[in-house]
Amino acid sequence: MTQQPRYLEDTYCFSIESEVVARGSDEHGEWIALKDNIFHPQGGGQPADIGWVNDIAVKVRRHASGLVALYPVQALEFVENEVLRAKVSPAERLRNSALHTAGHFLNFALYPYGWKGIAGHHFPGESRVEFSPIGPDALAVDALPLREIEEEMAARLRDGAEVKAWREGETRITLIENTEPILCGGTHLANINQIADLTIKSAKFKKGTLRVSYDAAYRD
Repeated sequence: MTQQPRYLEDTYCFSIESEVVARGSDEHGEWIALKDNIFHPQGGGQPADIGWVNDIAVKVRRHASGLVALYPVQALEFVENEVLRAKVSPAERLRNSALHTAGHFLNFALYPYGWKGIAGHHFPGESRVEFSPIGPDALAVDALPLREIEEEMAARLRDGAEVKAWREGETRITLIENTEPILCGGTHLANINQIADLTIKSAKFKKGTLRVSYDAAYRD
């Protein structure tokens, strides 16, 4: 039951043809798993892709087996060894990738002020990154120059920087050029200049954690 995680290899692969390597049923309903999987399941702070198999909408979940399972919303008929057509929504994939990449970028924007990202939530309308202080000299939240940080980020986005991802054994690593690598299992844009409208919405400090909420979009 080997499955190729194409969604981690190419963010911009929106359709593919593949055969089924596993199928079954559980509390969520009937499911299939494709050999070449282009669907990102919810996890790592990123929502699941929206997609279809043979034009039938599917729900995407990480199965207990470790496979990415697809749950058709209506009966999906196929025969053994049949090649099926899989598609993800480009708009949602690129929006989610822009938010996820922006979250990584925000992490490095606050590093000079003494804060390091420890967790991220990159859902549309509720994206945020949580930070812990690097040391005792971390700048207090009410002293953070949020608008200046936002303007500096916008300038760096215009200049652009390549985003890379690779595997070292079972570990996947992502890197925005001229920053530090981060362990990540999400989808990312190829360059930060594809991020548009990056804004810092708020910054709050509670129980030793700085939470910065933000928004971003994909630039065509």
